[in-house]
Amino acid sequence: MSNTNDLRFECVHCGNCCTDLDTLVNTTYSDIIRIKNGLNLDLDEIIEILGFYIFDKKPTIKEINRMVVPPIETEKGLAFVGLKKRLNGKCYFYDETKKRCSIYGFRPNFCRTFPFTFKLLIDLDKENPKKSEIEIFYTEKGLKYCQGIGESAPIIDDDNWLQIGRDVIQDLTKNNILIKEWNKGVKENKISPSVRNFILTISNLE
Repeated sequence: MSNTNDLRFECVHCGNCCTDLDTLVNTTYSDIIRIKNGLNLDLDEIIEILGFYIFDKKPTIKEINRMVVPPIETEKGLAFVGLKKRLNGKCYFYDETKKRCSIYGFRPNFCRTFPFTFKLLIDLDKENPKKSEIEIFYTEKGLKYCQGIGESAPIIDDDNWLQIGRDVIQDLTKNNILIKEWNKGVKENKISPSVRNFILTISNLE
């Protein structure tokens, strides 16, 4: 397994990851369902809290393949699905008074894993997922502005973070299969590519 002995982190609730103007929090379908259930949202309310960010220039296949979460086909073109941002660039769910995330208990995996990212070294072992080898890295943005990283921070709990890494990779895999099927269905004119229909589709997965 990955040696995480050199990784130090403890969240100090600085809010930098919630308020960075250039950060978009991508959401998988399970993230959306978790927020929907956590806040007891209806269809229109779910659409209201999500951002469907249309690309200014259509990304190439190579660029799409490099994305952690690929874009979906919508009625307005390819869109990156993430949490909505306020006009000041801060996350929709960042409580400026309390300086805390207002949906912390069911926040997206992107937030749950920050400032780390994970790489799968071998395929997930279905018989014994704990055998799957995961490597953990700091994200570039984490190194740039996360105040919880530093020599004074404690060494991270290997087992805990490796399990989070496995869970996140499995979630991303399922999500990306769904998006692939969705985009294929749109191109074959089998699916109406509306945002509303996309949310209905993932809601039905429950």
